[in-house]
Amino acid sequence: MKSRFDQALDSDSTPSRTAAERYRADRDEPRNSLALLTYRGGVEELQIGLEYSRSPDAGDRIVGAHILGQLGWSDQTFLNESVTRLTEMLVDPDLPVISAAATALGHREAPGAIPHLLKIAAHPDASVRLGVVFGLTGYEDPEVIRTLITLAKDEDTEVRNWAVFGLGSQIETDSAGIRGALVEALNDEDPEIRGEALVGLAIRNHPSARRFLLDEIRRDEEISYLAAEAALTIDERFPDFRESSAHPDVDRAALIAALEESLAKENASRPPDA
Repeated sequence: MKSRFDQALDSDSTPSRTAAERYRADRDEPRNSLALLTYRGGVEELQIGLEYSRSPDAGDRIVGAHILGQLGWSDQTFLNESVTRLTEMLVDPDLPVISAAATALGHREAPGAIPHLLKIAAHPDASVRLGVVFGLTGYEDPEVIRTLITLAKDEDTEVRNWAVFGLGSQIETDSAGIRGALVEALNDEDPEIRGEALVGLAIRNHPSARRFLLDEIRRDEEISYLAAEAALTIDERFPDFRESSAHPDVDRAALIAALEESLAKENASRPPDA
């Protein structure tokens, strides 16, 4: 059964080229213009995306990348055609275009694009590196993981944030390198990055996950959404805090006590040192 949003797109008779022009005029409004193009995902929409991607205007080329990156949504229509053009755009003279193309390749989920993205992973521009993170997220490829570990230490906060997110909860691979990067991220000044690292360590059942979580909760008077996610991953008996991004109504003292009790039991179960 189609969602109400899909039904609305089905009933929208706006010509695809008109929708593209509206999106180019203002990429925030109307919000449905890009969705209409990519939802249809047919030959006409592919041609519009390719046309925009080859425009002499950088803003047009960014729109082209956005269209090509999401054609057909989960059906991934015209995958080869769109990926070929998007990889060509990774050498565009305009940095925002490169970033848009790299991000769009992440939507396409095409392993063939990985080598092209890896070539620009150390680009001096942070927006390009961020696009690379989006493009590489979700792959279990060892070289991709090594690259994300490097980008998890990037000087740019957004790049670090999304790289830690990609390592922590978007792949299943567990390794000493990933765990080390997540533990290092617990020292980040940004609380969201620390939270993403906590979730990743909890998912991997890191032996110190409870202690790391306790340290984070003691550090801040509010229990963040991500700290709550980590708590629920460690022990599903904790209350479900996921309805909001911050949880001032949570009994922080009770949660700290529960973690302390859990740690005490864990320590008591360990054999004494020889």
